[in-house]
Amino acid sequence: MTSRRTRNSLPGHDPAAPAPLARSGLPWLAGFCTLIMGSAFAGQSAPAAAAQADAPRIAVRSDATAAAFDLRVRDSVSGRALAAQVSLAPVGGAAARQRLDLAAAGGRLAGLAQGEYRLTVSAPGYLPVVTTVHSDNALGLPTTVWLSPKRESEALDLLALKAAECSDCSVLSGHVYDQRTGQPLAGARVRSGLGERAVTDADGYFEVRGKFAENASKADALPPTTSLDIEAPGYRAQRLDGLSLVNDSSHFVVDLQRGSGRSVEKRVHAQADSNAAARREREDFMRKLDADNAGQAMRAGQTLAAAQVSATAVSVPSSIRVGTSCSGRSCSGVSVYSLEDYVAKGLDEEWIPSWHAQSLAAGAVAYRTYGAYFVAHPISSRYDICNTTSCQVFNADSVSATVAAANATRGVILSRDGKSAAFSEYSSENNAWDDPGDGLSCSNNDLSCGNGNNGSPRNNWPCLSDSVGKGKGCFGHGRGMSQWGTQRWAANNGRDWKWITDHYFNNNNKPAGMRNAFRSDGGGSNPSGAPGTVDTNGTPLNVRSGPGTGYSVVGTLADGSSVTIQCQTNGTSVTGTFGTSSIWNRIGSGRFIPDAYTQTGSDGRVAPDC
Repeated sequence: MTSRRTRNSLPGHDPAAPAPLARSGLPWLAGFCTLIMGSAFAGQSAPAAAAQADAPRIAVRSDATAAAFDLRVRDSVSGRALAAQVSLAPVGGAAARQRLDLAAAGGRLAGLAQGEYRLTVSAPGYLPVVTTVHSDNALGLPTTVWLSPKRESEALDLLALKAAECSDCSVLSGHVYDQRTGQPLAGARVRSGLGERAVTDADGYFEVRGKFAENASKADALPPTTSLDIEAPGYRAQRLDGLSLVNDSSHFVVDLQRGSGRSVEKRVHAQADSNAAARREREDFMRKLDADNAGQAMRAGQTLAAAQVSATAVSVPSSIRVGTSCSGRSCSGVSVYSLEDYVAKGLDEEWIPSWHAQSLAAGAVAYRTYGAYFVAHPISSRYDICNTTSCQVFNADSVSATVAAANATRGVILSRDGKSAAFSEYSSENNAWDDPGDGLSCSNNDLSCGNGNNGSPRNNWPCLSDSVGKGKGCFGHGRGMSQWGTQRWAANNGRDWKWITDHYFNNNNKPAGMRNAFRSDGGGSNPSGAPGTVDTNGTPLNVRSGPGTGYSVVGTLADGSSVTIQCQTNGTSVTGTFGTSSIWNRIGSGRFIPDAYTQTGSDGRVAPDC
């Protein structure tokens, strides 16, 4: 079998394909990175060889000013810089695939012709990430790929236990790095707004613990906030302001710039953000997208049930390109995460992390689906979604409770057609009544459903009885999930995340209008199995009813889809992206895909025998 770091010459479904790429190559030294140019194809046809020979040679060149982009690879948990293996091929042109070894300091990848490229990044001990890079012959946006360790870290959970030792304690930890080199900064001084102090160790790690006013963290109140000041000699000091204090552990990745002075980064929670202009921009954007999706609203006489969605394989992307350093939806950097890391790290920016676990889990489904929708409908050729209130708020922080919520709902998204992610809208308070005295911005242009109900009939969202919101003033657009409603249903009424999600998105299997999105059968209980990514270099992959090409096609998966491999068995031999293999991966009941088109990060079996 061909190495999971080495790909075959031609993509496709599961028919015959050329022989796999040989494991030989010629090392080329370029700056601080090594370029590996795979040149030997076993049984390669003349046209494929010509395509390889004619392809522009991609190399690491720090002096390039066009047809290039800066790439770095980091550990998604600690932020540590990683040496990595990089593979690039034009979408639909795997014969022109080129591979490089990238040093931990990163480098500028130059020589990209105009077009879309499939980028695969891997490192020993980490799950690979597959994403898309756009080249328009200009200097591209600096890109950071964040890889998840294969072994999940327990550090955040252990810190959460420290916080739980007292009912009103919060543990703030993190790692501090030199922004340019990625090296950890030892001896940096950290001070919290609660007066706690720490000094970073040789790994750049710090940890502070503080107490906060207990009554401020109760049900219908926003959590109190604090700040972190980080200083190191020769570096510009940085303040993180507006950090939520919850009875849990939080982790921060801090990059300091060389120089002097001080910068302040506002971390105001989305639920406390009073920036009316930013909210209006987001809600105008969402209203337009809602209108664009109006064709998916249920029509009179149409039937749709949960079973129709859960019985199919909804395509879930394995990664997402997040625009960073954004002004509105215009961004000057890109961070690429696995979709699950994106949910785990970003959920605490939209949902209050001290909320009930079932509220957070329901939020994780909406947050994940929202991100998946934008992977399929990117706002830019260079990134899928921005990290501000103009899209969906995100940063690289982690909170133990929201990481757990993402894990508990892993792979579950909402769909209206059983094939793709729905546009999963949500807003703070969806009660269809505007309290003139609360000072909150209500942008729902149809409050006809009345107090104690959700909905916006003018926008195809029918009325929904939602008693937990009665008497609460509208704060948002009124469509989809009510964020405060999820907390009240969970904390005060004992509802679980599945009931809450179904309540807001399909009226508990009584769909109408745009309230017709159902949960996919993507897991939801952290199902056992090995993670994998469909890798066909641009073409859909057939899902078959058994382990072979003679079995019936029961669906397709898009390139880059994330799958959970329940078990593996032998079947028809298939030549694909990763060579020739007779291994087939079962990804569900009566659902098999060839291992030759599945990125697993391993050359051997990764799951039990079926």
